[in-house]
Amino acid sequence: MAIQKQEFYEGAALHQLIRGCGGAKVAFAAPFFELNDRIRVHLKYSTGVRSPWGFTFMPDEQRLLASRAEGLPIVIGLVCGSDGVAAVPSDLFLSIARPRDVAVRVACARRHREHFEVSGPDGVAPSKIPPANWQRLLSE
Repeated sequence: MAIQKQEFYEGAALHQLIRGCGGAKVAFAAPFFELNDRIRVHLKYSTGVRSPWGFTFMPDEQRLLASRAEGLPIVIGLVCGSDGVAAVPSDLFLSIARPRDVAVRVACARRHREHFEVSGPDGVAPSKIPPANWQRLLSE
């Protein structure tokens, strides 16, 4: 069976997480990866070579993220090409991209050696996201 492009990006993101904490229990419960029975991760990827990277969230995906935010904590991992992963907590995501009945575009921008700036149709995240937050996600 051929390896899909999405699997390469998801694999790279999960590899960084697991290496960052020295190991993890990973379970797949579509569309989430559940880590150590304490956090859910939803991964989106952009193949763009440079900033800004764009991510599209369909209406059903937006509703799922909003409804599941009441269970285990959810972090949206925005895989920005080969540049890194921005770890966006679901409450931050919902503040910049309220659920709608249409597709929503979220953008992630980063200058060389700086933090990620995430924006959506409802505004820009109040603070930038350090790239290292992704690797530290399980060690917190």
